[in-house]
Amino acid sequence: MKTTKVVLTSRPEGSVQESDMSLIDEELAPLEPGEVLLEIEHLSVDAFIRTTFDEGAFHGTAGIGQPIMALGTARVLSSQFEGLNQGDAVFGPMGAQTHAKLPGVMLQKLEEKELPARSYLGVLGLATGMTAYAGMTRVAEVQEGNTVVVSAAAGAVGSCACQVAKNLGARVIGIAGGAAKVDYLLNEIGCDAAVDYKAPDLEGQLLAAAPDGIDVFFDNVGGAILDAVLLQINERARVVICGAVSQYERTGSVYGPTNYLKIPERNASMLGFTVMRFHEEYAEIQESITEWVLAGKFKLPEQIESGIDQFPRALTMLFSGGHMGKLMVAP
Repeated sequence: MKTTKVVLTSRPEGSVQESDMSLIDEELAPLEPGEVLLEIEHLSVDAFIRTTFDEGAFHGTAGIGQPIMALGTARVLSSQFEGLNQGDAVFGPMGAQTHAKLPGVMLQKLEEKELPARSYLGVLGLATGMTAYAGMTRVAEVQEGNTVVVSAAAGAVGSCACQVAKNLGARVIGIAGGAAKVDYLLNEIGCDAAVDYKAPDLEGQLLAAAPDGIDVFFDNVGGAILDAVLLQINERARVVICGAVSQYERTGSVYGPTNYLKIPERNASMLGFTVMRFHEEYAEIQESITEWVLAGKFKLPEQIESGIDQFPRALTMLFSGGHMGKLMVAP
């Protein structure tokens, strides 16, 4: 069995380029006891992948010439692992490739009766829907009547975070770039207001959208957007740092908030988190999200690129703002 892999050929300095990646074909060795042969169906294109291109990355460092890290869903072709059989759907760290041979202990068998397997990359995804849910409910502790602002709101995590806050009874304002994304937030995701950071006067737009101030800021971007929001936080506001996509492709030092003194001035808090902190609650979180999805209260539009050769382009698209909702590749 052959697999086609996307490998890292050079460490990008600044913005990732398609030329930093290449495709190779490789013959997979026969299965060993405890291993499973997989045909990968969907790969999740996530911002954390870019961080693995740097030395000493939090999520692990991709080796030159090695498959790029990516979460995915797959179908079992054959198994030497008790508990997984041919035809089962599984989730795991597949890597950017068409087929994989992995230890069965690394895989989660998926239930497909209520939602399709790829939902475990989107609304039920560890790095997507589950992150948004944990951040809003466990970290931000959103309450009914709160004014909640979400940055990168038209992306996968942002789209989910907006809906979680709405379902908790908050007034939600999404920040995204361009008229099409503003329309998406208002008419697809159900935000109460939307701010276009590419348009003039970001601070003025925020003030108009949230004249009574901001109780919760769920930040996926950092940089200038974080600074603008800090100027308008309320007393005891919660600023939740989920990600900082504006910083992942910077060379040199990360740009931190210059308006951070608004945190003590307003008796506010700034809290960072990863979803791994809540690993004991994964089943409960997925159950809650599933209930919302089945009730029509939670959705995540998908953009699926076909072919493993599209993975490099999809990854660069993630950072150029060329997509909305959940971006995936179907190898």
